[in-house]
Order: sequence, then structure tokens, then C-alpha cells
Amino acid sequence: MIIRSILASVATSAMLSCSAAAFAEPISHPPQIAFTANVTYPETASWSAKHRAFFVSSVRHGTVGKVTLDGKYMPFVADDKLVSTVGLLADDAHNTLWVTNSDPGAGDRTNAATQGKLAGVAAYDETTGERRAYYDLGSLSPGSHFANDVSVDDAGNVYVTDSFSPTIFRIGSDGKASIFAQNVLFGEGNGFNLNGIAWHNDGFLIVGRYNSGELFRVNIADPTKVDKVEVSEVLKGADGFRLVDNQHLVVVQNLGVDRTVELVSTDGWKSAKVVRQLKSVMSMPSSATQMGKDVYVLNSRIDTLFDPKATKVSDFVLQKF
Repeated sequence: MIIRSILASVATSAMLSCSAAAFAEPISHPPQIAFTANVTYPETASWSAKHRAFFVSSVRHGTVGKVTLDGKYMPFVADDKLVSTVGLLADDAHNTLWVTNSDPGAGDRTNAATQGKLAGVAAYDETTGERRAYYDLGSLSPGSHFANDVSVDDAGNVYVTDSFSPTIFRIGSDGKASIFAQNVLFGEGNGFNLNGIAWHNDGFLIVGRYNSGELFRVNIADPTKVDKVEVSEVLKGADGFRLVDNQHLVVVQNLGVDRTVELVSTDGWKSAKVVRQLKSVMSMPSSATQMGKDVYVLNSRIDTLFDPKATKVSDFVLQKF
């Protein structure tokens, strides 16, 4: 994405009227923001304009940290209920930080009771880091679970993908958790399936199936209506999503592809075309987040965490797309 420079006071006033957060954006953002966090292995980064920082998860430690624009990492949430934090989303509008909790077997607190079975979501006060609520989504259906990515609509309803179960969960603005959608197109419980998710204000979700590289459109009014998005190429290893506007979606790919692509749809996401791509500077890019007009991709290097022969790392980078 190309950032708009602030050129004059008149232009600035016009931008402020369109976006309350625009005034806080600097003239330019760095192409990369490198940071060091002790074997943290953050899977997701989410920009908060309110904090002027990225919130980042931790597969290894089950914590949440903050990364400033100059690359300084600082702890934010340490909660014994969390095993591996995966997806997270800073919802500035509701002063809430949503964090998914799973156990892929690589965390400090991994155990036999939760490994491959845990699917939780915690809601924290975005200002204080205090936990407001915790939802055990895995208890809503039997079998294996892995709470992965999270999206929030304008009303404050939360949607969560489950990579081990063909399920999308919903936490309503009333605080009630439920199974929102289940479909064979999401997979049948074998392999690593649903991953990225984005809410579209025309009344549907866009979700990705990691192992097959397929994208689906899920009707919010009737979640039994699931349609495959016809994409110009298969997006193997489709992980994090960032819907920039109604027609542009950024998709982060890993699983050996290690690139980020921009999709454009002109027919309401019945189909989409890849119009731009960028290779990652480090391995295992896993999420995308938007700061002003720029999109930053987190290079998580999680492949080295799950490789028993690999040296564990503490250096990560947010790469401008």
C-alpha cells in the first residue's frame, strides 16, 4: 500500500475529517521494523493506532507483547490460562484485545490434556491488559481443535477459525459463544485447514483453507451458504488476511511459498485476481496488519520452532508490503 504524505494544512484537515487516526501517521514508515523477543515466536501482529504499537502473540510463551515503531519489544499480557497465543486483534473501537489460545505442542505450557484440543479466546482491556472474559470454544463441539485467526465486525461480534475442526465460531457482542458455521468445504477434521479470516461489510466473511489454498465466502445472515472464491491461482499456505477495502485483500502465504499477495475482486468476491506479490525477507510470514495506508507482514520464523534440528531464534521482522 502507498502511504499518502501530509503536504499541507488544508490537505491535513481533509484527511482528518475522513479518518480520526490519520493525524497520528508519520510522513513515511520504514520498509522493515526488526525486533528482538526472546524465543517468542509471534504468529500474529496487530497494529493499534491508539497505542502507536503492534501487539504480537507468542506460540512459545503464550504471552502478548507490544512492538513500537523503533523496534522495541515490551511485555503486555502474561496469563497462566494461555498456552500458545496465535491470532490476535486490537479492536481500538471497543478498547479490546482479542487473543486466540491453542496448543500445537511447542509452548512452554503444552500438556497432554490440551495439545491438539484447545480452542480458547480471551478478551483483554486494550489499555490495562486485564482479562475481561475467556471463552472455551472447544467445549462447543467434540474432537480436535486449534483456535487460529480472529476477525471483528463493526457491531463487536467476533469470528474465529478452527484449523483442526471445520468450524467457524462466533462470540456475539452480548458475550455468548456459539458455533457459527460448519461445512465440509472447510475440511473434514484432517490436516491443518481453516486459517485466515476477514469480515466484509457487505455481509459475509472471507476465509482461507491453509492446506488446499482455497478461499471461501461465508454468508453472515445464513452461514450455511458457503461459496468458493474463484482465485486466479491456488494460494497454498494461505495464512493471515488483511482486508484493505471492499475490493482489496492481502493474503500472507507460507508453507514454503513465503510471500504476500494482493487480491482484487470486482464482483463482490465471487472471484479474485492476484495483482501484486512480494517475497518475505525471513521465513514463515504469518500475518498482515494495517498501519495507516501501509500493510506490514510479520515474518514469524515459526518453521524453526517446530524443526527439532533448527537453532531457535529471537529476531523477527515486520516487513512493509
